[in-house]
Amino acid sequence: MRAVVLSLAALAGGIFPALADDKCKGELEAAFVKQRAQPAFRTVASAQTLNGPLIRTIDFVAPDAIYNKIESPTEDAPVETIGIGKWAWANTEGGWEEQPPHNAQVVAQEREAYKVPPKAAADFTCLGTVKYEGKAFVGYGTAVAKDTDGMDVVTTVYVAPETGLPAYYVTKSAKSDGPAKFVAAYSYEGITVTAPNELLAGSESSADKK
Repeated sequence: MRAVVLSLAALAGGIFPALADDKCKGELEAAFVKQRAQPAFRTVASAQTLNGPLIRTIDFVAPDAIYNKIESPTEDAPVETIGIGKWAWANTEGGWEEQPPHNAQVVAQEREAYKVPPKAAADFTCLGTVKYEGKAFVGYGTAVAKDTDGMDVVTTVYVAPETGLPAYYVTKSAKSDGPAKFVAAYSYEGITVTAPNELLAGSESSADKK
């Protein structure tokens, strides 16, 4: 059986570089603080691997519900977890199973960590109005830096001007216009997290458990 507890660390922190000037830092950090204060938000992160894209989807619904899915190019089916309150479920082999307390506690701890706005780790500058996917955003970008594989990359965060919320986080080659190495797309509407219906059949509801 594949692991039933999926780490959120890569998206909870560590992907948000440090900002070179205080004005840019204040603006960009405020966007992520505002994101974490939303009643719900989704992150869909895609990283290019030698075998194809690895895609992770995380839905968070305040105050205590999270859904996590990993789609790997080397696996036939995604791995999913749901955490609601102190309960957790996992779908790793084609069916949902309620998790034992120690696994559920790990999911709960990672959910709490995911609530914390990400902190900084490299230099950003303010880019003003920039376009991505045909739309205008307020952009924040890094200087060229070496990625872990030695590639020269740049990272840009796109913030929606009408809401002040992050829309995209993109890392791509500094020398090529090919596909981005990493893209996180954020959305904020129509997001719900519920316990698997088949696990609740014949038992007390999640609301009753709380």
